Amino acid sequence: MNSELRDLPVLVLDCQASGASPAYGDVIELAWAACVASDLRGQIRSTWIVPRTARPVSRAVRELTGWSEACVTEAVPEQEAWELLRNDAASLGDGRESCAVPSVIHYARFELPFLRDLHERSARGGDFPLDAVCVHAVAARLFPDLPRRNIRALAGFLGHSPELMRRSAGHVEATAFIWRKLVTLLAERGVTTWSELHAWLAATPAGRTRKGRVYPLLRERRRALPDAPGVYRFLRCNGDVLYVGKAASLRKRVASHHTSGGRSTERALELLSQVHEVACTETASVLEAALLECDEIKRLDPPYNVQLRSASRSAWFASADLRQAAPAPDDAHRIGPLPSERCLVPRWALLALCEGRAPTPALCAAALAVPPRWRPDEALFLEGWQAFVTDHLPESDAPVARRVEAASRALWLERGRKEVHESLEDEGAPLWDLARVRRRLERNLVQTGLLLRRARCLRLLADSEVAYQERGMSGARLLVVARAEIAERRDLDAVSSLSTLPVRPVSSEPARALFDAVTYDRLRVLLTELQRVREDGGAIAVRRRTHTLPVERLAVLLRAL
Repeated sequence: MNSELRDLPVLVLDCQASGASPAYGDVIELAWAACVASDLRGQIRSTWIVPRTARPVSRAVRELTGWSEACVTEAVPEQEAWELLRNDAASLGDGRESCAVPSVIHYARFELPFLRDLHERSARGGDFPLDAVCVHAVAARLFPDLPRRNIRALAGFLGHSPELMRRSAGHVEATAFIWRKLVTLLAERGVTTWSELHAWLAATPAGRTRKGRVYPLLRERRRALPDAPGVYRFLRCNGDVLYVGKAASLRKRVASHHTSGGRSTERALELLSQVHEVACTETASVLEAALLECDEIKRLDPPYNVQLRSASRSAWFASADLRQAAPAPDDAHRIGPLPSERCLVPRWALLALCEGRAPTPALCAAALAVPPRWRPDEALFLEGWQAFVTDHLPESDAPVARRVEAASRALWLERGRKEVHESLEDEGAPLWDLARVRRRLERNLVQTGLLLRRARCLRLLADSEVAYQERGMSGARLLVVARAEIAERRDLDAVSSLSTLPVRPVSSEPARALFDAVTYDRLRVLLTELQRVREDGGAIAVRRRTHTLPVERLAVLLRAL
């Protein structure tokens, strides 16, 4: 083992398991590849493994690893996978089975117990074939102040672009990248051979050298940012965009990411461990920062943004009876745009029950917006339904749809935004009683009404002129929206100047035809920001074709959020 680390062939391994230890979980995936500090020497070998027990694989593990029952069809028995790995290890060690092969594992403390257990059950005698070094342990000594050193944080910190899905092949690639970087850093500290590495690990304590967290993005850089509204982009050292955010003050907002103390989530610390630089774009207002953020997230698809990403999303359009939806408008699906395929199904169920439809289990569950298995018993639902009707849907000669819409508006005006949205925060299977049934029906009545009113507002904004003045701004701003795109933005003397501008021709195309996930999000952000400007004491005006909406009507429309 006296070859220098930069020339030493090592076996890079990763395994995924369904539990925290062999006593509680099974190995479900294994991957490995030969590597030297210059590059991977061969193809990464990766295989699903048939679980050795009937223990269920938890939902969390499935989401992290991509495991499903379909994987079993291409999985191999664990003995076969281990034999393949041993053969590759033997070839890397020049066929000397008695000599443990230098191996690199990102978090050996977790993975080695599974690999040793697999060896004991699969091998017919013989020593454990791996002489493993833990990359995490090396990084803990080289980067003691880095907030997080999991594989994604560490690989990203060093300039790799790992996928967020925890799959073994991707982890082997990331671990090989990290190893190549660490070899150079170890050489700078006089650690150049495998035996020296083991000695260095044993002699060098791991732990923080400074009080508090130390981030790659320097404090001086954060303090140099402008105290102005805009959009910021967090970047890796290789230029990857990790996250896009908006700010009323770029300096204060970026600083807030780095000063949240113990309140930071694991995901946030993983992100900040990789951020070496921040790029900013100043905007004329917070409203325009929000619009730019929305478009930049769509353009860049940064991995640490959760909201506003457009992958696998659509704007939906419901049928006239609200029971079905399609991802594009047509003659049968004209109601929209909507945020999801089934968001108006509770409204359909409420209308059906009001029209005298029999309260089947499926219909009751749809009215409550819960899976059928979570619905209350029939008697309790009917009691709650009758109380709901008595309170909000008295007998009238008006059509049912009009009565339901009037009840939705009245309940919204009576209860207000906060009370309605906080009235039910269900997680998991609800425990039903009469009050809960009524609250569920009331919430679904209000929320579906809001979605319909929001859809009308979005169609109105799709071809319009918007004037606004945020509190504290010296003048107003004009946004020209054409075909759901921001076609023009410029300064105005005052919001009232909108009525004096020349009339702009607008598209004759139906507004609903302009919407997809991108345009839906953009105009939804615009609508939300207009509501914020109004609530903060600013001024707004919207003109559609030649008609400027009265302030009173605009205020009512903005309550649809």
